Amino acid sequence: MAISLTKLKSDITILSDQFKSKTLSLGLWLDVGSVSEKDNQVGIAHMLEHMAFKGTKSRNAYQIAREIEDIGGDINAYTGKERTAYYVRLLPENLDLGIDILSDILINSIFPRDEIERERGVIISEIGQSNDSPDDKVYENFVSTSFNGQSLGNSILGTEKTVNSFKQNDLVKFCDEFYNTSNLIIGVCGDFDKENFIQQVNEKFINFRLGLKTKKPIYRWCSGNFIEERDLEQSNIIFGLEGLCSSDKERYALRALTIIYGYGMSSKLFQEIREKRGLCYSIYGFCSQYSSSGTFGFSSGCSPENLEQLLECSIRELIKLRGNIREDDLKRAKLQLKSGLLMSQESSMSRLEQNVSSILTFNKIMTIDETIKNIEELNISKIENVLDKILQNIKPVLSIVGPNSSILNKIDLKSYF
Repeated sequence: MAISLTKLKSDITILSDQFKSKTLSLGLWLDVGSVSEKDNQVGIAHMLEHMAFKGTKSRNAYQIAREIEDIGGDINAYTGKERTAYYVRLLPENLDLGIDILSDILINSIFPRDEIERERGVIISEIGQSNDSPDDKVYENFVSTSFNGQSLGNSILGTEKTVNSFKQNDLVKFCDEFYNTSNLIIGVCGDFDKENFIQQVNEKFINFRLGLKTKKPIYRWCSGNFIEERDLEQSNIIFGLEGLCSSDKERYALRALTIIYGYGMSSKLFQEIREKRGLCYSIYGFCSQYSSSGTFGFSSGCSPENLEQLLECSIRELIKLRGNIREDDLKRAKLQLKSGLLMSQESSMSRLEQNVSSILTFNKIMTIDETIKNIEELNISKIENVLDKILQNIKPVLSIVGPNSSILNKIDLKSYF
């Protein structure tokens, strides 16, 4: 089992993870996502990802899907805030076909006008479906408030207005600006011949455009409430504070804090809010990290009459952790982090995702041993330090979607601290 990086003359980075497996994962990761969009482009990175499957110079949309499915594989993609990925999962003997199809959709997509019109309708339906989902909506409102007026706060899907405005030339321009060799990582994980793989990549991507590496914006954390009244049975709530960026040295301490605070049925939140008080069915803590900022908080859903009590008690549980983290809390958090990491190594796609994230964040692969060492070095003092850091300059964000919630607009969240 060996993991290595190869830099081609074209500036393309190749990640090779030779791993004994009966299946294989292959993907293209581009260091561009929705944060690179201008105000009039909101949703274009996501639409471009959709259109990559709608036809190339040599394959139509049906042929792209059929060729992969005929060999028992699957092909998919996603657009994130800071990156975009196209990937296939297949049997090792079909690696060459996987390379051929992924290179084709990346380099030779033609964005047919009739397909743009059809896909426009698909995406607008997707936006409508997301808007109809309280879980999606409360999260979108939380992010848009946390990073108000910034591209990180915009919806990845875009809006009906922006999606309706995109023309073929808009997609071509965005693709030409960001889809280039400097932004591309090609990763493969499974049982394969490394030399043959690199040769295939060299041949297939020889005509891929050169370009500059994407520069991410510097994000600014904001504070505020976003209360959306809806005729629902339950109120959906997300509360958060600014967390840490993806390269912060204290990121492992924050993940441990998140586990202690709100991960699983033995967490402080679950025990106090659900088991002891019966205020909700589910509640969990979260932390998300981006290139220059992050989020930390909790998410839940409850009856409207329990909302204020749930909010106050959940914040109180966080504050109570100051000076009260025990050795058994530390042990549990470290074992959860370690077991989660090791379990993820059994999936070729998870391995690729972790290693690509490491390359984009640190410009190198963080080995499993390095990560485990960072986890093992955690102690109560480090976790309390990161808690103090988060509670140092309180700028709370509250997002609620549900009935009879507007009264909470008047709540001074800082008073809970």
